[in-house]
Amino acid sequence: MRDKLRADGLRVELAYLEIMKPDLGEAAKAITANGAKAVTIVPLFLAQGKHLKRELPEMVTTLSRAYPGVKFRVTPALGDDPEMLAAIAAWVKRVVR
Repeated sequence: MRDKLRADGLRVELAYLEIMKPDLGEAAKAITANGAKAVTIVPLFLAQGKHLKRELPEMVTTLSRAYPGVKFRVTPALGDDPEMLAAIAAWVKRVVR
């Protein structure tokens, strides 16, 4: 997916919230190293759990303090999008038949 987004001219860095690397701080460092002044975080989560309700906002606050000249924005979670929910439902119906 990263290659498809980059093909459209977007600067994309992958980040994980726990266990795996790179973490969000490392991704922010990489993307701001080239002078980015705005960073959009797109959480690829299907539900609003602890990660999105508590941990991610705390991480974004920390990043905003570490990079005061950068505007961090978080989009709604992937699973909150009606089109994505419809696509998931269609996929489930297809694979269980």
